[in-house]
Amino acid sequence: MFLSASKILLGAACLFFGAAQAQDDDCTAGPWSDVSYTGGGGGSRFCATKWKAGVVVTGVEVWSNDHNVRAVQFYYSDGTNSPQWGKIDGNKHARLDWDPSVDGISQIKSWGNGKGQYLGRVYIRTVKGAELDVGKNTNGQNTFETNVASGIMLGAFGQSGDSIDSLGFLFLKSKIEKITVDDVVFNETPEDLNARMEGLQTVILDYADHTNDNTAATEVFTFGKTDTKSTTKTFSNTATRSFGWSTAIQISGKILELGASSTTTLNYDYSQASTEESSTTNSVTLTYTVATTLGPGQRTFCRATAMSGTYKGDYTSTVNIWLEDGSTFGFSQEGTMEQVNWSKASSVCQDNEFPPEKRAMKFIS
Repeated sequence: MFLSASKILLGAACLFFGAAQAQDDDCTAGPWSDVSYTGGGGGSRFCATKWKAGVVVTGVEVWSNDHNVRAVQFYYSDGTNSPQWGKIDGNKHARLDWDPSVDGISQIKSWGNGKGQYLGRVYIRTVKGAELDVGKNTNGQNTFETNVASGIMLGAFGQSGDSIDSLGFLFLKSKIEKITVDDVVFNETPEDLNARMEGLQTVILDYADHTNDNTAATEVFTFGKTDTKSTTKTFSNTATRSFGWSTAIQISGKILELGASSTTTLNYDYSQASTEESSTTNSVTLTYTVATTLGPGQRTFCRATAMSGTYKGDYTSTVNIWLEDGSTFGFSQEGTMEQVNWSKASSVCQDNEFPPEKRAMKFIS
């Protein structure tokens, strides 16, 4: 049960200790500290959190009458919601949602019902200024501030019956220093991808059909060009967005790589690098040139090609979050990697036309 001190102080907020709980749940212990709740000691225990899956709270909905808060519900960064605790009735209602990638919680205040029985009122404000304020008239009552720490809400807990007897919030206890994605394992192997040439194709960069119109002299025909293409590699997972992290994450594990197996072809392999950034963008210069000597009236057919590779695949990993206070915590999470790459270009000229099936349209970048 909760500490009985909440019954001694009218509408008091009490420190919350895991040892005092009637049962174990995901709210028992986690990356939070200085946790308190406001309200009485009646009702049945509830816990609203998905922090072990790397999911944070992104919304709160509250119902009340003129005497106390009647019901609450919470919304998560994975698009799901908690059960509704309490009884949905009363004449006051509000819902507050925020995007954790660009916003967080700056303040939470709460009040009891003035008799040490229930949660009387709750006020929540985001960093960007959005507010929720639902509950009874609390003029003259003590106001209890929640330590919002990092501003990232990991969950909430309390007790309820037909009303919300008590409510407390769980916040990530310190700001984030860095995020790493470790133990990456892709769902597909290089062997499988290479066997079916997944996302790999030969692209015709340029094509020429040239005849030496001079009837008396030879001609040197030069077929060549320089082109630039972008190469990208991006890892994505919901943890980065959910925890409001904008700095590049570090990736390590069995990293799948779409790279050059020779100068003119691409294939899949595992990266030799132990750590990669979450997003890289580069460019590759495709240069090709071939000179052909043509006699009077002679005709030549030239073609330049390069191999293009585009891949999008899923992986499993362990996301580790490093806090400024020196502590860490981690969770399993799936992610997606997207990559675009190019091989070097090659060109050839010959006396005969290229087979019709090879006469693809010229690639226009």
